Amino acid sequence: MAQDAVGEHIAFPVAAGEPRAGLLAGDAGEATLVAELRMLGHHAKETVLTEGASGAVWRLASDEGTHLKGTDLAPFPLGFFNAGLQSDLAGAIARLARARGIRLDGLRMALTTTYAFSGSFMQGTGKGVAERVVVEIDIASPAQPAELTALLADATQASAALSLVTAPGENTFALYCNGRRMNPATLPASPSQDATDPFLKYAAAPVPLAGAAALPGLIVKTGARTPGETRPTPAAGRVVFEVAGQGELLDPAGTWRAETALKVAGNSIFAFTTDESPAARAPTGLALATAGIAFCYMTQIARYLENMKLPIRNARMVQASPYTRDAAGRAGWKPCDTHLFLNGEADAETFEMLQRVAANTCYLHRTMAERPPLAIEARKGGEVIWTLGA
Repeated sequence: MAQDAVGEHIAFPVAAGEPRAGLLAGDAGEATLVAELRMLGHHAKETVLTEGASGAVWRLASDEGTHLKGTDLAPFPLGFFNAGLQSDLAGAIARLARARGIRLDGLRMALTTTYAFSGSFMQGTGKGVAERVVVEIDIASPAQPAELTALLADATQASAALSLVTAPGENTFALYCNGRRMNPATLPASPSQDATDPFLKYAAAPVPLAGAAALPGLIVKTGARTPGETRPTPAAGRVVFEVAGQGELLDPAGTWRAETALKVAGNSIFAFTTDESPAARAPTGLALATAGIAFCYMTQIARYLENMKLPIRNARMVQASPYTRDAAGRAGWKPCDTHLFLNGEADAETFEMLQRVAANTCYLHRTMAERPPLAIEARKGGEVIWTLGA
């Protein structure tokens, strides 16, 4: 990706939308986040992501590190997901603390996700898996441990992004080949009407909203890198890697700053600023997690095309991701509906094979399907006050 493809900013607002309400403001309800994505070149991609039917619209860019022959100019997809999990959980903690009159003097989090790949891209037998999610929370508050324990337990249930890890489900797919829809036979078919091809919907690339009251530096390259020299990731065999994230609450209203790093030598570390308040001055954590799913899926498309030299090009995608929260404060998700647009000279079987291989190797689609082990430990003043999982 050339620098001018990313633009001056990795992320920026495209449209303000209405103030957040319902699920996006921490209340009961349902909201569908829609990611419309296009490739910019190799692993470089951008999405226009809309938060709910009338919510804020954000442009977000992603790339891969040089271990996958990316340019490392924008965050890797799993970094978006890690930062999104952090922010959404922290936002739930902050909202419930305000509602219960619990003062938060500080909130920090370390979140590590571990993934593995096995099989072969060349043979179409590759499979991605999420092996575990580990969360460490440090909370500063004058509240009693019992109050904080209840707060943390309820916030975990209230986090819609975290439900992607804790509540397994099956996603749905639609495929458009050279402009014609063909529902896949080897994946759960989408029940929805045709999506609009982003290539046809957008006559020009997205531009920043004039006069937007966005927080500065929504996503930035920190300048720090993981130590060592980059080595290419093999396309076959078993590969295990971690995504290390950390963040802190910048204000009680729900502004969160996260950093994420892929623990592969020589990759950049990126910082994300999110806003969980109704003001929508930055994307929500749920928006980042949703974008991460779309970006990760498209990375698998690009990797398979690269390895198999298929006569397929111009990949675009529309992903609709519905989330719910009931009156008791328990969050969940409904099937993520992915509509993939492809062009080329391949036959119908090859087009569908590409879609299926991407679904099997996408770490985040597998996360949603398989419920990886989740462990949470919360501390106050260095003392463990609450744990969840092993």
